[in-house]
Parts: sequence; structure tokens; C-alpha cells
Amino acid sequence: MNKTITCLAGSAVAALVCAAAGAASAADIDCPLSQARRTIVDPLPGGWWTTPQVNSLSDTRIVTIGGQRALQCVYGDSGSIQRNAPIGMLCSTRPTGFRCTPPIIILPPTPPPAPPITLSTDIVVVPQTYEVNFDNGDVGGGPGADLWFQAVTSTERYLTPINGAKIAVGDRSNRGRDGCRVASYSTARAPLAAVPVGSYVCMKTSQGRTSQFRMNAITGLAVKNLEMGYTTWAN
Repeated sequence: MNKTITCLAGSAVAALVCAAAGAASAADIDCPLSQARRTIVDPLPGGWWTTPQVNSLSDTRIVTIGGQRALQCVYGDSGSIQRNAPIGMLCSTRPTGFRCTPPIIILPPTPPPAPPITLSTDIVVVPQTYEVNFDNGDVGGGPGADLWFQAVTSTERYLTPINGAKIAVGDRSNRGRDGCRVASYSTARAPLAAVPVGSYVCMKTSQGRTSQFRMNAITGLAVKNLEMGYTTWAN
């Protein structure tokens, strides 16, 4: 039996299920005989003979035999021959045999992400050494605070995540909810000099929510104040 294997991996279909070996590719399965001979094989007494019938391949069919799909080659009055269809393959007839291919599964489209729902958004002013809670906009301190405006010296200042919150300065661009969701977060403090006015910074709040603030202004002389516009999303 001749078999021709053709790879379908380059198909434009959304997804292709391929098993190992023969079930992994399309297969052309030819009928093994171009002609079939039918004759009487019983012993005959002297003087008697039979004339065999020889018929060419006349049809190819896909049938069910004993609950199993079978490939059948028909030779007119000479009868037919058949074999089981390859497991896990979808077969169709050809003039000289069959074409069997792996099943094609078209995956449903991925649903779009849910639109952002804002939990809290505002402008806050955070004095030096104070803390801010981006879940509700409270400035001061407490177990729910997310960011501490830490002053080590008069010139060394940091934005320090606290209470399990995390910060992602990144490239300081406006990444929005979806960009901040996949940002690379850290519990390490960020130097204030790394967040100049106009910077956007992603936060993961102490409550696990995605948030982003913009450094709108840095005011004051010896004691600084940070003016931040923030948005925290509920989803």
C-alpha cells in the first residue's frame, strides 16, 4: 500500500491538532489493487472449469462496519476489500483511494479583557516623611498605606513601597491599567531623582490592586512635597 505524507503545519487555520507519527500529517491511502480477481476455489470434478472474473476498481467508500469507520475499495462484481480508518483522522474518498487528515479545531476567539473599572482617582499632596494609600487617597499613615515619601537626609529621598505594596518605575511612560498589570514590580525603594516631574509610575497596592500615579509637581525647599495624580482600578 502506497502512502504519501503531506505536512499541514503551515495551515492558516486557528489551531491544528496533531498526534505523533502517522496521525500527525495528511495521508493519501491508495487502494492496494487496481484490479481484483474473483473465482471459484472449490475442487471441481474432471471436465469442469471456471472462468475468473477480473474487475477494475470502480468505487471508493467510507462505511461503518461493526461500529468502526472503514475505508472500502469496490471492484464491481469481484467484491470489495476494506481496512479500518486511521484512528483520530478524518478521511474522504479519492478516485484511487482516500485522503485522511488530522482533525482541525478552530478555537473560539479570546474574549477581550474587561474594561477598566476605577476604584479611586484623585490628586494628593504627600509631605516629606508621610505615607499615601492609593486604594482610597488617604495621606498620613496606617496599615493600608502603600508608599512612603522617605527622607534619609536633606538631599537623599526615596519613594518606598510599604505594607506589601510594590513599585514599577519602568520607562516612566503612561502605561494605564493593562500596561501596569504586566509591569515588573519590586519592593525596593526608588530614588526620588529617578521619578522626575511628568513621570508615570505603576504600583501594586497593599490590597493587591493595580494603580498608577503621575508625578505632577515637587515643591518646597528643605522639606519637599509631592503632588501626585493617581488612579487605582478595581479590576
